Amino acid sequence: MINKLKKIKRARAQAGFTLIETLVAVLILATAIAGPLTIASRGLTTALVAKDQVTAFYLAQDAVEYIRFKRDSACLAAGVSPCDNAVWLSTLTPACTGSNGCYLDSTETTTNPPLNNGPLSCGAIPCSLSNHPLYYDPVNNRFTYTSLNNIRQPFVRTVILTSVNSNEEKLSVTVSWNDTGGVPRSVSVNEDIFNWE
Repeated sequence: MINKLKKIKRARAQAGFTLIETLVAVLILATAIAGPLTIASRGLTTALVAKDQVTAFYLAQDAVEYIRFKRDSACLAAGVSPCDNAVWLSTLTPACTGSNGCYLDSTETTTNPPLNNGPLSCGAIPCSLSNHPLYYDPVNNRFTYTSLNNIRQPFVRTVILTSVNSNEEKLSVTVSWNDTGGVPRSVSVNEDIFNWE
């Protein structure tokens, strides 16, 4: 009789997994898979935010270089040395000196919009995505304010000039956007520009 009971127990033990053992195995497997998937998802989100930050920084630096170009062009075109205080800022003010700043397109070569003649004021309200969005031109591979056949971008670029003295201006360029999760982000570049002549 004892031998018979031992044989029955051995047969049950060799019959396979029970339902509880199967559920525990599935839980362990799901936990092992969920960890790496979470890490991959966060890594992808971080990479997208970093890509936007790099793009925003280059857009801000582009505006700084454009302001320098306009300052130098105005002084050289005037043909006087030293450059007159009114001349070196003539293409930048008064559009960029208000608290709401201005926006500019450093690559526009047409007169519609006439941004190649200088920056345009944001007006009575701050520059925002609703009234001054940047667009990407895939044909010419550049950012612009022209919406025709271009892809709207999440970036808004604001340029503000603050007078320090008659030969110095504090330049602040801020590029702001909302990332893929809707989190507001911004990059700022600040620089002092001088009447160098």
